[in-house]
Amino acid sequence: MPIPLSKDVQINPGVLAVAGNAVDLNGLLLTGNPLLPVGGVVPFSSPDDVSAYFGALSDEYARAQLYFQGFKNATKTPGQLLFSRFNLAASAAWLRSGSFKGVTIEQLQKLSSTLTLSINGKSASAEVNFNGVTSFAAAATALQTALTAAVATVVFDTTQNAFVITAVGAKPESTTITFGSGSAAEPLKMTSNTGAVISQGAPVSDVPDTMAAIKDASQQWAGFSTVSEVTDEQHLAFSAWANGQGKRYFYVAWTTSGKAKVKGDTSHIAYQIITVNNYSAVVPVFASDGNRAAAVLGYAACLDFVRPEGRVPFKFREYEGLAADVTSGSDYDALIAAGYNFYGKYAENSVVEDYWADGTITGDFKWLDSFCGQIWLNANLQGSVISLFKSNQTIPYNNEGRALVAASMSDVIQQYKRWGGIREGVTLTEAQKKQINNVVGEDVSSTLFATGYYLYIGDMLPSLRATRSSPSCTLWYCDGGSIQKLVIASTEVQ
Repeated sequence: MPIPLSKDVQINPGVLAVAGNAVDLNGLLLTGNPLLPVGGVVPFSSPDDVSAYFGALSDEYARAQLYFQGFKNATKTPGQLLFSRFNLAASAAWLRSGSFKGVTIEQLQKLSSTLTLSINGKSASAEVNFNGVTSFAAAATALQTALTAAVATVVFDTTQNAFVITAVGAKPESTTITFGSGSAAEPLKMTSNTGAVISQGAPVSDVPDTMAAIKDASQQWAGFSTVSEVTDEQHLAFSAWANGQGKRYFYVAWTTSGKAKVKGDTSHIAYQIITVNNYSAVVPVFASDGNRAAAVLGYAACLDFVRPEGRVPFKFREYEGLAADVTSGSDYDALIAAGYNFYGKYAENSVVEDYWADGTITGDFKWLDSFCGQIWLNANLQGSVISLFKSNQTIPYNNEGRALVAASMSDVIQQYKRWGGIREGVTLTEAQKKQINNVVGEDVSSTLFATGYYLYIGDMLPSLRATRSSPSCTLWYCDGGSIQKLVIASTEVQ
C-alpha cells in the first residue's frame, strides 16, 4: 500500500456557519393562573395549544387568539407566546400527574399499589386501590383519603386531564412536594419521566425576582404584559424593571381606569410612569381588557425583519375582531396628551376605520417600531461580532482588525437597512452633526446623508492592545421615522 498523501497534506472538512437570528420579538404574558408552575416559562406556538393548557374559556386563550392573529395584512405572524406565573397570592406546592387523556375508567380501576411522596419534608404513603371507582373524580377522592386531607388534597383537573396533589400547610408558601415513587408512581404518571410537573410553594410574587428568574429561563421575547389588570404599584414596579434593562425589553402597561381620559388628571398610571418617574421602555395602553395588551405584543412579534420594507409603524394597525375603545375626539385628545396608546374608531364622511394610535413608547426612542427595531439590530450586531471572535483567527489592533470588525457587522446593518430601519437622505440638525463630528474628529454628515449610517471604529491605542480591550466603536444610523399625520391645503385654481 502506498504512503498516504495525508502524511504531508491533510484536509480537515469544516463548515463556516451562517450566523442565525439572534433574537425573536415574541411576547410574554404573566398570569396568576394556578395551572402554571411557579418559576417556569412555558412557550406556546398556537392558540389551540393555549386552549388545551388553560381551557377554551380562559383569559389566557382569549389573549392568545388576538396575539397569534397579528395585525391585518401582516406578512408574518408570531411564532411563540410565552407564559409565566405571577403570584397575586401565596400558593401551595403541588404535583400534577402526566395526562390521562385517552385512558378509560376501566383501565384506571385495575390500579392497585403504593404511592410514596415527600410532602413538607415528611414521607407520605398511600395504598392506592381504584377498584370500583366510577370516575376520575372519584379516583382523586380515593387517593386523597389514602393520603389524608391533613397532608394533601387531590383533585382531577379536567382541563389538563391530570391528577393534582396539593400540599396542605399553615403557610402555603412554605409547603413542598416531590415527584412520586413506589409501584403506583409510574401507572399514576407521578414521575418526571411520565410527564408529571411540580410547583413548589411560593409567596406573593416580587417583580424584580420574578423577572430575573424569567430572564434566566428564557430571553426569546421582547415585550411583556399581564393577563389581568394589576395595581398602580405593580405597574410602576414592572416599569422600573423594564427601564433598567438597557432598552432590551418593553412593558405594556394597560389600564381600564377612566382617569386616563380626564384632562389634567395626575393620578393615572401614565402620568406616574412618564412625568413622575421618567421611566423608558413602557407602552401605556388605555383599554377595555387585556386583549389589547396582547395585540400590542403581537404587533412586535409580527415585524418581519427578513422582508424588504418590512417595517410597519404601530399606528394605523387594524385587528380583526377587536372593538374600538375610543370613539370621540375629546377622548382622543385627552389620551394622546396623557401619553396613552389605544384602539379607536375614526369616521369622516362615509369613511369609517378602526386602528391603533399613537404608536408611542416612553423614553428617547419615542416610537414602538423604532424601539423594536433597535432590539433586533443590537442583538444581531452582538451575535455577528461573537461569530467573528469564534472564527479561529486573530483580530489585530490595526487597520486590518478594524476592517474585520466592520465586515462582521456589515450583513446585519444592510439587512436592517433593507427592512426600513435605516434611511438615506435624512437631514440632520447642526447639533446632531456637531455631536457626531466631535467623536469622529471629522465631518461625516455627508456619509450619513448618502448611506444612512456611519460605523466608527476608533484608534487602536497601545493601552488597549496591552489589555486586549475594546476600541471605541459607535454605529450612527438614521431612522427616517414614518409620516403619521398630513395637513393638506386643497386649493382650487380658477
